[in-house]
Amino acid sequence: MNLSSKRVLVTGGTGGIGLALADALTALGATVVTCGRSAAGPLAVRADLAVPGEAARVVAEAVERLGGLDVVVANAGVQYPTPLTLGPDPEVLGRARQEIGVNLASVVELAAAAWPHLAAAAPGGPPRAAFVAVTSALAYAPKQSAPVYCATKAAVHILLESLRHQARSTSPGVRVQEVVLPLVDTAMTAGREGPTRKIGPAEAADAIVRGLVRGRPVVAVGATRALLALLRLAPPVGRRVLRDG
Repeated sequence: MNLSSKRVLVTGGTGGIGLALADALTALGATVVTCGRSAAGPLAVRADLAVPGEAARVVAEAVERLGGLDVVVANAGVQYPTPLTLGPDPEVLGRARQEIGVNLASVVELAAAAWPHLAAAAPGGPPRAAFVAVTSALAYAPKQSAPVYCATKAAVHILLESLRHQARSTSPGVRVQEVVLPLVDTAMTAGREGPTRKIGPAEAADAIVRGLVRGRPVVAVGATRALLALLRLAPPVGRRVLRDG
């Protein structure tokens, strides 16, 4: 896919990976609308994706500003420690609902709202539009400290697989892609360590751009390539590696 002149929406684009991705896409000639809770500027939409209806509103505003949509990247995500075995703590459960809202429900809503515009941008022939969502190696094997985050990312992985089947039947010009990221050095991961080194937001963004250009259904970035291979070849070992990460 040639990204020059593409009209792109990146959620969670006011910091971290999303901001780096918006910058990288803009440098290639795309026009990018972003969204976030602290968004500001003519191509940024202020929104809280944990709230039902906000993702659809963001799509509508992006379409109005861009005149359509060619690419959507569902990048926004939140992760909290979630000790569910200690009883029904209202604060813990509130954070869990936010994780479900941002990480999963908003992606479902985003896909439904964006799809008519993506299909219109690519009415047939080779794929010229794309719906992309960012997941994690934790979508394939969970860690113990963040069960809700891991569950939402696993759900998005399956959601994308099903969307891919739907797209083949109804809108073959729209490509569905999953970007599987390792631990990235952002505000969300401050103070956290994993089984591999953190990569920077710019490195993650460059990998997402390469994935868009190449068009592979699943784009495993950095150490996730080895981790996913390990999960295929020796599942108990791979799960043990990620469990305490």
